[in-house]
Amino acid sequence: MRSVSARRGAPAASTALRVCALALRVAAWALVLLVVADAVLPAGARTYLLDANGAVSRLVPGPLAGLLVFQTPLGGAFRGDFAALAIVLLVIDWIFSRASASLR
Repeated sequence: MRSVSARRGAPAASTALRVCALALRVAAWALVLLVVADAVLPAGARTYLLDANGAVSRLVPGPLAGLLVFQTPLGGAFRGDFAALAIVLLVIDWIFSRASASLR
């Protein structure tokens, strides 16, 4: 049985975990959209993504940066490092969601 003070903190912790999970989910799906846009958009349209690609590249951990980057038949590039980062964010989102549900 939980103590009274532990029960009072559980809703706040559950809410914080849900908010973090939602932020991670939004970031992961934004990365997925960026990966798709980098792979399929024509060269002219991809120039608008240079700032976003640069910002995300700075956030990718060193060992993962530039890993699994392949040229696509459409002239773009599949950014495997961004896709891997999106998967990691979705896994952490899932862990936080499960932890949040267990605290309710």
